[in-house]
Amino acid sequence: MNNTIRIAVLTAIALASPLAMADSGTKGNSKSDDCSVEQAFIAIPDLLIVRPISLAGCAVGFTAFVVSSPFTAMAECVDESWDTLVKTPARFTFERDLGDFDDVK
Repeated sequence: MNNTIRIAVLTAIALASPLAMADSGTKGNSKSDDCSVEQAFIAIPDLLIVRPISLAGCAVGFTAFVVSSPFTAMAECVDESWDTLVKTPARFTFERDLGDFDDVK
C-alpha cells in the first residue's frame, strides 16, 4: 500500500511538472502576467486527459496510415493521407500550448 501511494504521488508530480516549468517566452509582457485561474483550470484537464488521448490518437493515426498507404499510393494521395492521419494529430498533441483550444479545427 505504501508503494502505491508513492507511485501515485510521483506520477502526479511528473504530470504536473510541465505546468510549473511552462514559459510563454515573453518577458515583461502584461499579457503573460495576466494568467487567470480559468486558464489554469483548462490546462490541467488538457494535460491529464486530452494530451494522453491525443497521443493515443497519434498512434492510431500512424497505424491507419501504414495500413492504408498501399491504397493511397495507388490513388496518388499519400501526402493528403499523411497530413490528415499523422501530421494533424501530432500538431494537436505536441505543438499546441496547454489549454489552448482556439486553433482546433
